Amino acid sequence: MDKKPNVFPTKEERGAADERAKQAAFEAEKMAATQEIYVNSMGSQDTPAGQANAVEMMRKRTEEQLNMHNQQGVVKDLSLAETPPPRALTKYEQEVLEIRKKTEEQMRIRDERLANNSSQTQNYQQKYEEASVRRNNTQNITQNMPTNSYQSPAQQPITQPQNYGQVNSNINPYIIELSQPNYNSAFDVIPLPSQGKTYNSRKPSVRVSYMTTADENILTSPNLLQSGEFLEILFNRKLLESDLRYKDLLIGDRNAIMIWLRATAYGEMYQITILDEDNEPFDTEINLNELKIKNLGAEPDAEGLFDFQFPLSKDNIKFKFLTCGETDKLEKIIDAEKEAGIPVNNSSTYIMQRMIVEVNGNRDINFIKDYVNSIRIRDSKEFNNYVSKIESGVDMNINIKTPRGGSVATFLPLNVNFFWPNIRL
Repeated sequence: MDKKPNVFPTKEERGAADERAKQAAFEAEKMAATQEIYVNSMGSQDTPAGQANAVEMMRKRTEEQLNMHNQQGVVKDLSLAETPPPRALTKYEQEVLEIRKKTEEQMRIRDERLANNSSQTQNYQQKYEEASVRRNNTQNITQNMPTNSYQSPAQQPITQPQNYGQVNSNINPYIIELSQPNYNSAFDVIPLPSQGKTYNSRKPSVRVSYMTTADENILTSPNLLQSGEFLEILFNRKLLESDLRYKDLLIGDRNAIMIWLRATAYGEMYQITILDEDNEPFDTEINLNELKIKNLGAEPDAEGLFDFQFPLSKDNIKFKFLTCGETDKLEKIIDAEKEAGIPVNNSSTYIMQRMIVEVNGNRDINFIKDYVNSIRIRDSKEFNNYVSKIESGVDMNINIKTPRGGSVATFLPLNVNFFWPNIRL
């Protein structure tokens, strides 16, 4: 059976009709009020000319609003809106707004990094404790093992590939883990004084991440500070270059990165204690940002080597600048000789033996060692002067005014307080 059409309006239809009626009544009342104001203002002799003009403008605007509403269903012209459009920001206000947004974003990233570093620190500590427990258990088992028990054959040592920047396998695994960089951390790009000309990558700059509370908590450990390993751990954590580690850096590049890390962590002012002209100690501050950068004074060849001719012997040599790893090894050898009671300081000879790579085309290591021992003193001094002249790095020579009105020329001292000015061991 066919459904009969409903000739009576529904509740929703009646409500919509009432709403349209109310809207129409409101618009009619609004138009009537506007017209009344307009007629009265134009007919009264006491109405000022300015007020009459304002009323006429209001009437026209209302009429345009109604026309646009009737034709388009909505008022789209901003000039006809009841509230004026927002004022355009000035250039200064835009810059302030951008700075505020960047600051908020940096603070958000910083908070995320701090939370991540705190989690990593706890993880490191947990792994260290687990390793300590395993080591103690192993020692106890070994001590309690019967003498007649079966002894397994000695395990053959595993030969590790000599990767670029590889650390020695005899280092504490916990230290190795501490030294791993966080490639997701915030960083800056630091230009190298050597411009990377002696490295395989030839990169003129490196990415270095900012120091965090996690770095300070870990590296203020007295054991690390006393062992001298804290600097290598810090650099390996902060240097975000997969093909460049602390031991691969030249001394000048290391100093530039070290000063940047300190200045961005604790500020550019560095307090030191030096002696005045009467050998009396006094405290002063050095602005690290005012230290001058010295670039390489000569161009290396494709191998990163430099040429020099001794003035007396006329021998032609090729030499290189020593890396942090090579310098650390030399210092250990020299310290061992001092502890052994060797009265002769062989540091100058050892340095030249490792710097000189070739003599008149000969690169035999034993030949170079014998050759260095026979270099004449003047040739040696001229070579050292040339190395100092072209070597890149940070100029650590400073001239300080003393409290007594004089001045002292000295070398910027770097110690543990350089990174942790408030440390108490």
